[in-house]
Amino acid sequence: MEHRPNSVFDEPNFKELPRPGDAAEHEVWEEPSLTPGLRPPDASQTYAGLLRERWRRASAGTSWLTVAGLACVAGPFAVLAAFMKTSAPCLVVAAVVVAPLVEELGKAAAPLITLERWPYRFVSGSQLVVVCIASGLVFSSIENLLYLRLYVGHPSAALAAWRWTVCTALHVGCSLICGLGLRRVWLASRATLTRPDVSKAATYFLTAMALHGTYNALVWLLDKTRLLSFGE
Repeated sequence: MEHRPNSVFDEPNFKELPRPGDAAEHEVWEEPSLTPGLRPPDASQTYAGLLRERWRRASAGTSWLTVAGLACVAGPFAVLAAFMKTSAPCLVVAAVVVAPLVEELGKAAAPLITLERWPYRFVSGSQLVVVCIASGLVFSSIENLLYLRLYVGHPSAALAAWRWTVCTALHVGCSLICGLGLRRVWLASRATLTRPDVSKAATYFLTAMALHGTYNALVWLLDKTRLLSFGE
């Protein structure tokens, strides 16, 4: 039979078979249109069955290696993402709106993607909090070094102390809030054996962004009114 372009034979399912273990990733038994209570012949073919089995076989050691890897990657990744904020046309908008949005999403991006795709990589919701705290610490350390060594050059002792205490605490604190949001997503997925719903973390992310933006706006205002000065 002649193969015509744009035919049903171009569908991915006709091109290759799923790898072993991937079938449950693409199952249709959770579709809302299916009759309530309808179950597949083999429960292992469901996403819930996949999660149950993967968590049963999960190793704490391997899970913590994943946490360590994410902690090393998340901070630098956020720094790269943060360079996007310089494209804002107004410096005030960049500092108060764009920076909090990009930085908080950037610091949590690696654990968030891992959670959404492979929730069974974590054996505890607290691991996500640890990853986000580590990401915030790494990000703030890199940002402080860039700011003090490159952007300023010869900072005053007061400015250096402010960067390493207040700014570091801000980044770690905001990342902690985001981590609590991801923990909530993981706990819900673990309890119900359903796909992680990242929308459950939206309130936490918005809170972290609002806190970060408020801090930046306050510092900008104090600097403009000269109520905050580091003697540069």
